[in-house]
Amino acid sequence: MKLRIGTRKSRLAMVQTEIARNRILELFPDMEVEIVPIVTKGDQILDRSLTSFGGKGVFTKELEEELLQGSIDLAVHSAKDMPMEFPEGLALGAVLERAEAADVLVTTSGIPAEKLGAGSVIGTSSLRRELQIRDWNPQVCVKLLRGNVQTRIRRLLDGDYDAILLAAAGLERLGLVDGAEAILRDGRKLLKVEYDVPVGCGKQELYLEYLDKARFIPAAGQGILTIENRAGEFGELMAALHSESAAIQLKAEREYLTILGGGCNAPCGAYCREEKDTLIMDVMYAQDGAHPRYRNGFASLRGTQAERMEQAERLARYLAEQVCLKTVSLVGAGPGDAGLFTRKGLDCVRKADVIVYDNLISGSILNEARLDAELIYAGKRSSHHHMTQEQINTCLVEHALRGKYVVRLKGGDPYIFGRGGEEALELDKHGIPFEIVPGVSSSYSVPAYAGIPVTHRELASSFHVITGHESGTKDESVLDYATLAKEEGTLVFLMGLRNLEKIVSSLIACGKAKDTPAAVIQQGTTARQKRAVADLEHIVGEVKRCGIQTPAITVVGAVAGLAERLEWFGDRKRWPLAGKRVLVTGTRYIAGEMEKTLKPLGAEVITVSLIESRPLRSAETDQILAHLDQYRWMVFTSSNGVDLFFEIMREQNLDLRSLMHVKFAAIGRKTAAALKEHGFSCDFVPENFSGADLAKEWIPMLGKEERVLLLRAKEGSPVLPQKLKEAGILFDDVPLYETWVDTRRAEELNRVIRDADYVTAASASAVKALHGMLEEKVLSPAKLVSIGPSTTKAAKMLGLSVNVEASEYTAEGMAAAILADTRKNEEARESEAEHIAESDTGHLRFPLFFDLTGKRILIVGAGTIAARRAESLADFGAELLVVAPKGAEQMKKLEQERGLRWIRRAYEETDLDGMDLVLAATDDPVLNAAVVRACKARKIPVNHAGDKAQSDFYFPGIARNGSLVVGVTASGDNHRLARQAAEELRQWIRQRKE
Repeated sequence: MKLRIGTRKSRLAMVQTEIARNRILELFPDMEVEIVPIVTKGDQILDRSLTSFGGKGVFTKELEEELLQGSIDLAVHSAKDMPMEFPEGLALGAVLERAEAADVLVTTSGIPAEKLGAGSVIGTSSLRRELQIRDWNPQVCVKLLRGNVQTRIRRLLDGDYDAILLAAAGLERLGLVDGAEAILRDGRKLLKVEYDVPVGCGKQELYLEYLDKARFIPAAGQGILTIENRAGEFGELMAALHSESAAIQLKAEREYLTILGGGCNAPCGAYCREEKDTLIMDVMYAQDGAHPRYRNGFASLRGTQAERMEQAERLARYLAEQVCLKTVSLVGAGPGDAGLFTRKGLDCVRKADVIVYDNLISGSILNEARLDAELIYAGKRSSHHHMTQEQINTCLVEHALRGKYVVRLKGGDPYIFGRGGEEALELDKHGIPFEIVPGVSSSYSVPAYAGIPVTHRELASSFHVITGHESGTKDESVLDYATLAKEEGTLVFLMGLRNLEKIVSSLIACGKAKDTPAAVIQQGTTARQKRAVADLEHIVGEVKRCGIQTPAITVVGAVAGLAERLEWFGDRKRWPLAGKRVLVTGTRYIAGEMEKTLKPLGAEVITVSLIESRPLRSAETDQILAHLDQYRWMVFTSSNGVDLFFEIMREQNLDLRSLMHVKFAAIGRKTAAALKEHGFSCDFVPENFSGADLAKEWIPMLGKEERVLLLRAKEGSPVLPQKLKEAGILFDDVPLYETWVDTRRAEELNRVIRDADYVTAASASAVKALHGMLEEKVLSPAKLVSIGPSTTKAAKMLGLSVNVEASEYTAEGMAAAILADTRKNEEARESEAEHIAESDTGHLRFPLFFDLTGKRILIVGAGTIAARRAESLADFGAELLVVAPKGAEQMKKLEQERGLRWIRRAYEETDLDGMDLVLAATDDPVLNAAVVRACKARKIPVNHAGDKAQSDFYFPGIARNGSLVVGVTASGDNHRLARQAAEELRQWIRQRKE
């Protein structure tokens, strides 16, 4: 029987084929074997890297074509040159015994790799080898070297290179290591070889350094020869040639390579070896093409050959997973103000594949994420969990093991009561690298925003951060209140609002002075910041009176007494929109513009971009842009269009001088400004910034011969094209970009919108996205702000009420409209309060309670504060109606003893019918705000128990003595002072009576 074996023409390939031929003849001596040399593309192109013209397949494609045509029966390959998949009809027939797998550094100097001097030139065509030799010696210079072994050695001898990297197996198969002498040079074992220089030039000494395979990882399959044949043929022959041990090693290495999608020049390597019944594997991978990562592992080899192959595959999958692991970043997002987010944290967010975030972060931070990043809400607040901590840990591990760059975004700092330590330990348990990016902690930033320095040279030389919410798994508190009570420094309790009474009573019981100043601050550094200040004895009552809600921190110490004097944040005189939260829904560009205009006014801007602009490219567009000389006018409707147009000009190497004859029209000053940034002045901007206004003012100026190019969004208004057509103007309408709806932000939108004062919509697309993602198709209590008539029309068609419309269709116009609406509401409140104070019915401003006989008063809520207010109101003859599903014992007692009527259900707006006064005193600030808004609309005086700014009247401190009743107030601004004054007045009355 005659066999024809195809091979490349290189000397090494021929030698390797001879090895296979000899092995066949050794097993089947009667067989006739012919070697057929074939030229491959990889042998012809020697001045370029393999990846630039095909990778592994360049050495095998022609051989496989000959196999399929039947010109040859077998093909011999170096396993590292085999493509990852075989053509249909071909298969891997046999794997031969493995030769030496190491890489070798060849030099004429005998200097080992790690000792080569700075600037030494190393020759190789492999990125894998290049990266690893730089790891060994960062100062060497690596240059491309292609060609057969002899060609490469000749380039070394000619002085073109100081060293070259080759495979040991190739050198040994060519006989170049024969007669080598083992020597020791600079602490390294080398082989010294006398190399025959061609053309009678004598002998030259070469030094070979076999590089440690566990440190300098070979290519997958290096040192192994394989035989490819037509599937199903020569079964007996293939079985006789096949090495099961080498096949297992090759299986693991190629499986690893396949998972990574690697090729001959891919920056990855793998080396397997068997030791008894164990398969050991060392791997490297440079996912970014620059920084190698190394891992090793082992697997037990037991059972049948098929089972051993499966074990090798599992090891390969595990190691491929390990080298793909990216560092998980546990990032502190700060206390709430997006401006306090760190630069490193922002860099992490911008690069992340996956972001797992909490509810206490600013939504604006997520606006910096890539558009293809996965956003996972893992919010936790008090006892309400969207994901448990165990689920969060699992989520981080699972995404990291998929090779994703995961950012865990946590409020405050990850390691300050943020459970970041638990997450880091879980990552470490799975061998996943992590980093900590500290955040600005609420423990000192929130007090600072509330006018409280946590240290002061004369008042506190230290501050102590304590959790106010210990793990529920603890049988008893581990906090040593006796020690805490003795501390002269400031005590800062985080997450302790629910345990405030216990904290206060424990400190006092352990000796802390009752008159120690204390403060509780809610949602610090945000528009919803609120604080209660009192001495330690009265702070719990003050917190209830002020309606402080979670999240909140507690500060105990002399520095808390500075709050009134050092208050700076939220000053309405300096920042007219202080305390207002504005949710921006437009593109990232408009979000940036809104931030520029609103932040100087003091508003808290939450940017949740529900839409984004994505470039559109087509052959038709490119064709039009290549013939700009035929247009007289170019029209831009947005700054996005301007920037994208000039980006395309640069990509296509279009000369800007081709626009010298063109005139520009733009909708809006911002669009014109964007043109100016690219060096072009705008020739026409309509008085009002809309397509209809542009058509009305500009089209009459055009001549019939002036061709127009519209460059705008795919979803652009049809008004302008329609008007151009009616006027007989030739035009082309080119969509440069389309609007993409970012549905990832739905979770964040529905969470944030409940606590917003205003929601802006800068386009019809933004309105549609907003409506589509809202779980409840109403914005209340937030007001919807429209940029102009077109957006307003789109909102109304969807059933959304527009409360405010900008007169100028820009970000500045919307900001001005919000400011005007805020001032109008404030003036209306002041006017109404003055009217009530002057009226004959109720004397509602100050004092409140001198004649409420027969007045119908609604109290929404039945907690402790509501009950206290109800008792005072009942004392003055009011007819009380309480609406709340449940309430405090004190309210139940009043129901029984004072005759108030309590309806145990949720509040409904019809409850306001016929009421003279209303008190909103629930623990839900959104509900309270809704009650206030409804009362304003009906012109019913209302008190918001948690927000004096929304109140029409206040509850004074009361001093009674028989029929004498005196109300004491501090204009509603300092309830603590009013209570103190009332108490002093009561004492004075008692003394006078005595």
